[in-house]
Amino acid sequence: MSANETFDGYYAATAYTPEQRRQWEEAHPKRDKIFGTRLSWDRKTRDTGTEDEYGFNNIAISQNWEAQRAEKNLEGDEVFCSLKVRYDHQAIMPPNYKLSAYLIYMSTAIGKGFFFLSLLVMCVAILGMLGMAFFDGEYEKSFLAILMMAKLVFPVALVTFVLWKGGGVLNQKRPDIFLGMRKGPLWEANRQTGLFTIYHPKKPWKRLLQAPFHEFDAFLQSSPDTQGSSTYSLILYHPMERLKQTLDAQFPSTNMQGELIAAWQFLQRYMDVSQPLPDVPALEIHRHKDPTTAGADKRKKRNPRYWRDMDEESVKKIQKEKYRKNIRIR
Repeated sequence: MSANETFDGYYAATAYTPEQRRQWEEAHPKRDKIFGTRLSWDRKTRDTGTEDEYGFNNIAISQNWEAQRAEKNLEGDEVFCSLKVRYDHQAIMPPNYKLSAYLIYMSTAIGKGFFFLSLLVMCVAILGMLGMAFFDGEYEKSFLAILMMAKLVFPVALVTFVLWKGGGVLNQKRPDIFLGMRKGPLWEANRQTGLFTIYHPKKPWKRLLQAPFHEFDAFLQSSPDTQGSSTYSLILYHPMERLKQTLDAQFPSTNMQGELIAAWQFLQRYMDVSQPLPDVPALEIHRHKDPTTAGADKRKKRNPRYWRDMDEESVKKIQKEKYRKNIRIR
C-alpha cells in the first residue's frame, strides 16, 4: 500500500518512496552522467543529517518562522514569499541571496579577520623591536621602526575596521540590503508531492524543471579552494533533461565529503513518505503535522519536546557526535 493511499490523499501520487527509485533505476540502467562522483540511493533511508542540521539555534529560528507564518496565516508558496525561506514538514526552500549580499557578507567577514590580524602583526612587531632594543640599546631606532610599522598597519586596520563594523550596522539598520534575498526561490524539495523543482535564479518563480525526486541523480563535485585543497558541492542532476542544481544554499560546500553524503542521506529521508521526517531540532515543531511522522512518533512514544527540553550543551554534544560520524563516511 502506498503512502498516499494510507493517509487519505495527504501525499500526492508522486510522493517519494525508495521503491520508486529502485524501479526507475531498473528502467534506466544507462543514463547520462556529469563530472563528479555519483552517490548511491538508500533502499531504507537513514535518519541523519549534517552538523548544521543539529544546531541548537535552529530551534529558535524555526519557532520564529512558525510564529510569523501563523501570525500572517501563510500557506504554501505564501510562506516563502513572505519569509524568503521555507523549512517545514512539507517543503524545503532555501533563501536565494543576491550577489550583492554575498559581497557584503564576505567584505564584513574579511574586514573582521584582517582587522584582528593587523592588530596581531602590530603587537608582535612592537614586542620584537622592543626586545631587540633591550639587548642592543638602540631605543631610538626601535621607536622609529615602530612608527614606520604603525604608518603601514594603521590604514589597513582602519579600512578593515570600517568594513567589519559597517557590515554590522547595515545588518541591524537595513537587513533587507545586508541579506539581499531575491523574490523567488532557487529550488524546492517538496515532501508532500515528491517533486523537486528548479527555478530560474534571476526570474522569480519561473520553473526551469519540475520532476519527481526519484528521477534525479546526486553527485559530489570537487573544485580547488584558495589553499589548493578540494572543496565539495552536492549536485542534483536530471539525466533526461540534462539540468543540474547545486544545493549549496541549504548544504554549503565543504572539504569534508562525509558531511555532504550525510546531507544527501538527510534529503532522501526528508522526501521519503514511508519514513518519519529526519529527527532534527528545526523540524520538531512540525512533526505532528506530517501523517507518517505523527504515526511513528505515537508508536514509539517519542517525547514531542525531545529537542526543545534539552539544554544547549546536550544538543551540542549530539551535534559533535553526528559530525564525528559524518567525517568518517566515504
